[in-house]
Amino acid sequence: MIKIIPQPKEIVILNDDKIMLKHIALGKSFLSKEAIDDFTSFCGFPKGEENIVFKINDKLSDEEYIIETGKITTITASSSAGQLYALQTLKQIILQTGGELPVLRIYDKPFYKIRGFMLDVGRYFFVVSDVKKIIKRMALHKLNVLHLHLTEDQGWRVEIDKYPLLTQIGSMRKKTNFNSKPHGGFYTKQDIKDIVNYAHAFCIQVMPEFDIPGHSRAAIACYNSLTCFPRDLHVADHWGVKHDVLCVGKEGTMQFVYDVLDEFFEMFPDEYIHIGGDEVPKHRWDLCPDCQAKRRELGLENSDELQFWFMNQIKDYCKAHNRQAFMWSWDLEDDKLIDHDLGFTKCGEMNTLDRPFIDTSTKAYYIDLPYGRIRLKDSANHKVYSGNAMGVEATLWTEYVPDMKKADYMSFPRIGCISETGWSGECSWSSFSSKLDFYYSFLDKNNIRYAKPNAANPNALRGKLGILWFERRQLAWEGLKNIFDDRKIERLAAKQNKKSPRL
Repeated sequence: MIKIIPQPKEIVILNDDKIMLKHIALGKSFLSKEAIDDFTSFCGFPKGEENIVFKINDKLSDEEYIIETGKITTITASSSAGQLYALQTLKQIILQTGGELPVLRIYDKPFYKIRGFMLDVGRYFFVVSDVKKIIKRMALHKLNVLHLHLTEDQGWRVEIDKYPLLTQIGSMRKKTNFNSKPHGGFYTKQDIKDIVNYAHAFCIQVMPEFDIPGHSRAAIACYNSLTCFPRDLHVADHWGVKHDVLCVGKEGTMQFVYDVLDEFFEMFPDEYIHIGGDEVPKHRWDLCPDCQAKRRELGLENSDELQFWFMNQIKDYCKAHNRQAFMWSWDLEDDKLIDHDLGFTKCGEMNTLDRPFIDTSTKAYYIDLPYGRIRLKDSANHKVYSGNAMGVEATLWTEYVPDMKKADYMSFPRIGCISETGWSGECSWSSFSSKLDFYYSFLDKNNIRYAKPNAANPNALRGKLGILWFERRQLAWEGLKNIFDDRKIERLAAKQNKKSPRL
């Protein structure tokens, strides 16, 4: 039995014959040099006469493909994506058979349009070569959207010409939690071009994230006029939600956001962009004369509605530049206040929504969480939330993922079953577990570290110990410092209000 991850739509064994591969040579195709080299390197056969040829069928959709093996193996597709995914399937067949191919026909196409992987480079910076490794891992699993979380409280990671301090100051923090080791790094515009081109070579779009109006401490540390009560703040060096956020009542803040977006649009030409929107404490806004004046001007009831207005403004700006904007959802009555063409990356429980969304379930797809909290079985058995789902996304936050070694361990084998849901529309532990031994051998072949079965599905004791160790993060969230800071701002606001009452 041939095992493929993600599971193809149809596999038909045509007869009992076997075709022994002694060499591999690809015919003319739409494929990039990077994709061709990746395939031939994986297979390890010498070159010879063409024995894998490509046919074009414009009636097939972009990611659809047909494989027919024989003395000459034929791949039929309409685009480079279909051809690339056919090669990923062939890799797995060749690995299982040692090159003694069964005579078969595979017809395949994806269920969901978006099959994503989010990498948080704000908490820990990942160099270009590591991002390229992640891109190749995505291609192996037929994932097609790399979501790069580029701006954070703990680091700004992308060069912006109009605001050079964002990388000169904002890309470096003095320490991480309780250590004394500085951490930093950022992508130049040439780096971004290199990443985007490499992703495109493997038929992957890049969705950048500019996280606003919260998670903006690194930007505020560079330009303190962006916040409600300007003061000297450093790039955050502890985890957790910060209470200093962008001031949405100031015209200067709006201009800053538009300026940054303009440069994002130049660097990232693909159709999707993420604008954050999560974890925005309203403490500063409730006290801010500018924010409250804007709220009254717009006839809004509260600061939550002020955020909805802000996100809609940014969405409209993205839409005018032919971008589909997404934001993180949160537990408010948002469906009636956020315009329906602003998509969600939905991490929590939800009712059916009449809007585009990507399922990023915290119960199955937040792959930075310990295996005791999200077992491999949980990722496999998760059913995509009902509604207008565009796809799924594995979400790798990096508070405790400082390098590729840990990134691989937390991602695999969970990515296998997440990719199966994204491609096939469903997965289950009963079906996925039957392919797990092969999948581990496939990961070994690709030099990918992973969690072994007893770690990926830990017993109760091991699971609880893993959760307990992970929850030490609560010690680094500066909750007490936030309380003291809030009191300082309240006193400052009271003084300002006495001088010029505006609230």
